[in-house]
Amino acid sequence: MPTQTDTGNLVTILVVALVVFVFLFLLRAAGLGRRRPKLRPLPAESRERYISEWDEIETKFVDAPEQAVREAESLVMSMLRERGHPLTERDLPDDVRRAHKLGYSSRDKTEGMRQALLRYRGVMERMMGSAAGMTTRDERPREMA
Repeated sequence: MPTQTDTGNLVTILVVALVVFVFLFLLRAAGLGRRRPKLRPLPAESRERYISEWDEIETKFVDAPEQAVREAESLVMSMLRERGHPLTERDLPDDVRRAHKLGYSSRDKTEGMRQALLRYRGVMERMMGSAAGMTTRDERPREMA
């Protein structure tokens, strides 16, 4: 026959187990328990193609900023896919989500698109391995207006 102390201990253990379970569930839901994706390196040909396409996108921004931002987003997503990055909304890099928001819902549309393009460039640089990996064909640094 269980005593009152045994029952109290059992209730305490059950409450602690429930709290731990809820805590782990909340961590998983918040994404804190996720592992970083293991990304494949880009082949040299792909790197060159992405650099060339990015160079064209930056050039296009002056005359067609909306089109350049759409193409930049598409190029970033293609590169992430090729590297094996999961493309679900919650797994995308924060800068990709911020760039999308800036490019499509900023009050100052031109500035928002400029900021979006800069964020996409940052993602490209990080995913290519280094900032040096994004030098343009003519090897001159670029500053976006």
